[in-house]
Amino acid sequence: MPLQTARDSHLDLRHHAPPGVRRRARLVVVGREVELIVNARASGTGGPAAVVGRATSVLRDAGARVRAHITADEQELAAAVGGAAGRRLVLVGGDGTVHALANLDVAPLPPAALLPAGRANNIARALGIPIDWEAAARLAVRGRPATLDALHVDTPQRSLYAVEGVSAGFHAAARHRYTGENSGDLAAGVRALATELGAFRQRPVTLRLDGARAFDAPAAQVFLANLPLFGFGFHVDPLADPSDGRLEAIVLEAATRRRVVRLLAATRDGRHLERHGVSWRRGVRAQLEQPLPLVADAQPLGVTTATVTVAAGHLRVVAPEGRR
Repeated sequence: MPLQTARDSHLDLRHHAPPGVRRRARLVVVGREVELIVNARASGTGGPAAVVGRATSVLRDAGARVRAHITADEQELAAAVGGAAGRRLVLVGGDGTVHALANLDVAPLPPAALLPAGRANNIARALGIPIDWEAAARLAVRGRPATLDALHVDTPQRSLYAVEGVSAGFHAAARHRYTGENSGDLAAGVRALATELGAFRQRPVTLRLDGARAFDAPAAQVFLANLPLFGFGFHVDPLADPSDGRLEAIVLEAATRRRVVRLLAATRDGRHLERHGVSWRRGVRAQLEQPLPLVADAQPLGVTTATVTVAAGHLRVVAPEGRR
């Protein structure tokens, strides 16, 4: 049997002991192989190249050997993910990055770690992934993946996956009016919300949950939630467990502008669930039978009907031990 080299055995034997003297071999820790993916539209000083540099540095400090990619679209992302070849996939980005991963035509989707770089970072916060990159890099390199559900959204026009949830009604209609280049344009968000508020009206909502009629009346807003957080950090479903194989349907009734503003404001810290006019139910399959303005995660889908089902364990995301 041939002798292993020091590199093969992971032992550094270059400094040999004199005859008759035993020396302890020094153990060389072999780092995890990491496939780092950064969106070409990533923000930050110096643009995506600087983001790659910073991400590479913190991952190397955490013990990784890094191969980096900058991707410009979903096709390049799919190619990079598909070519990871067993390396630990690390994505730099926010909720939209995980949404893009969930919708790739790659089967099976490999486990992924996240260096949070979004504005809301709802997915990272829900899973307990540190926002600080040094801590997130250590988790990315040394942690294990947790299963994460997604919601499969079917409309007459298209099908896709949502990770955070689905919005229908007032909030979704305001999102349709949003004209910002990215989700961080707060001024554009305020303008869209104010414009939609000026045209506010409740809409007919017919909601079925697991085949049974759950709601059939005018309402201002429906959330079909997978995560506790949605949008700009709204606590729409504080009781959500993103790996329990269920979704929550939250319906907000509000006949006036003042009422809808108060209810939406209450969702900032999850105070809305016990208020009058708010209903909350669990299930695995929801049907919106009346056309409504619809958004899946941050993706506007037009005014449409939809069937939303839980895709249990659709994603595997590296998370702290207590989140598995």
